[in-house]
Amino acid sequence: MTLSIVKRTEDDLTQWLATESGFISGLCNYDSEPVVLEPYQQSFLGNRSRFRWVAKSRQVGFSFLFALEALARCHLRDGHTAVFVSYNLSDAVEKVLIARQVYEELPLAYQKKLVTDAKTELAFESNSRGRRLSRIISVPAKPPRGKRGDVYLDELAHLVNDREVYTGSTALILRSHGQLTGGSTPLGRRGIFWEIDTQELRKYPHHTRQLVPWWLCRFFSLNVRRPQWRRPSCPPRSASLASDAPSSWSSSTPCPRRTSSRSSNAFYVDESYSFLPYELILPCTTDELPLAQDASDVPVPQGRLVAGFDVGRTRDRSELAVFEEVEGRFTCRMLRSFEGVPFAEQEAHLRRLLSVLPVARLSVDRSGIGMNLAENLARDFPQVVEENFTNEAKERWATDFKILLQRRDVTLPRQRELVGQIHSIKRRVLPSGKVSFDAERTNRGHADKFWAVALACQRERGPERRGTGEIGVRVIG
Repeated sequence: MTLSIVKRTEDDLTQWLATESGFISGLCNYDSEPVVLEPYQQSFLGNRSRFRWVAKSRQVGFSFLFALEALARCHLRDGHTAVFVSYNLSDAVEKVLIARQVYEELPLAYQKKLVTDAKTELAFESNSRGRRLSRIISVPAKPPRGKRGDVYLDELAHLVNDREVYTGSTALILRSHGQLTGGSTPLGRRGIFWEIDTQELRKYPHHTRQLVPWWLCRFFSLNVRRPQWRRPSCPPRSASLASDAPSSWSSSTPCPRRTSSRSSNAFYVDESYSFLPYELILPCTTDELPLAQDASDVPVPQGRLVAGFDVGRTRDRSELAVFEEVEGRFTCRMLRSFEGVPFAEQEAHLRRLLSVLPVARLSVDRSGIGMNLAENLARDFPQVVEENFTNEAKERWATDFKILLQRRDVTLPRQRELVGQIHSIKRRVLPSGKVSFDAERTNRGHADKFWAVALACQRERGPERRGTGEIGVRVIG
């Protein structure tokens, strides 16, 4: 291997550091390690288009890159403003934390004075005579208002009010001559992100588009390919997974049609395949729904508490969902996963739940490995209902939940995994003529979280009334 040394003049170095790519590569560290940009990240930083559109896989570093670019521009420009619109509050805070950490590791000679240090905002004072402020502002899932500058719409396809957010952001950059960046993993053939990225409905000629599938990232692929400027149908044959890449992202099978491949390969899923489309799910989610971490944290209910428990142990996780029902409306109060937890511990947790909270009904999966757990609980707690996962029962639970979504009578936390599992439910007609409701298995389970939610929110049907003698009375006169 030959080491090449390129000598730069002082002017060359100064000009390089004056670019976003040079500033980040030459000055920025994260966790005490120099930031090394991927080729597709360098390509993004060099894009001067007013509208940048990025369809990407999960975990390929774009949220991180957005924070770095905003920090670099705040130091290279005076009076610069960067606004992030994120999926939820935690994502909004995370971008500011990244920028704050990288700022702390900048050489002191290149640091501007930090004058505002909040969870969702950073402000830097210029070293020039004007002392102008440059700011990084991060907000959760709402249109930015009154703050002109660059706008980054992270995971735009996953926002409930995506079109409103896009429209509000466009107005801001037009007044400030800034850039509007939309980046997201594909969600479905719906929404403004899909419309602009694919242009299937109409053309958007002012937007430049970048596709970043997983095999372009060195963390996931051993032999990184050059950027693709057209959408491939599946990973190239030469794409090999890195040893520490997620096990579900396997390129050994061509184009696996499951939810994980949609987000990792940057493919769009046809909404017609899902029994519960995103148009129904997303309006019923909110970022302002505090979830309890333990039974003792659940607030005193104003209505009835109902719960569902889907049992898993080896391949799947057990999932618990607790909802509060008030006049037919269900609000999620707690979600908890049990991964690799012995059945004795799962049973002990459910017993504590039933002892601490006034649970009116706990529906427990008694199919297969859950039979013993369900029988033990039902023997000691009359509010425990043992449920058999038959095709007829699944159809009933899925239909009940769809009705709740259609009526907006259920409030769910804005969690990507939960939304993805709900959307993954498919309705299939079997060769026998019966209907099957199920989801394809992924490394995260078999839509177990959805079934726990559906068990909790099912319409309660009492035992069928047996035929009793009826007396018909005819009144004469």
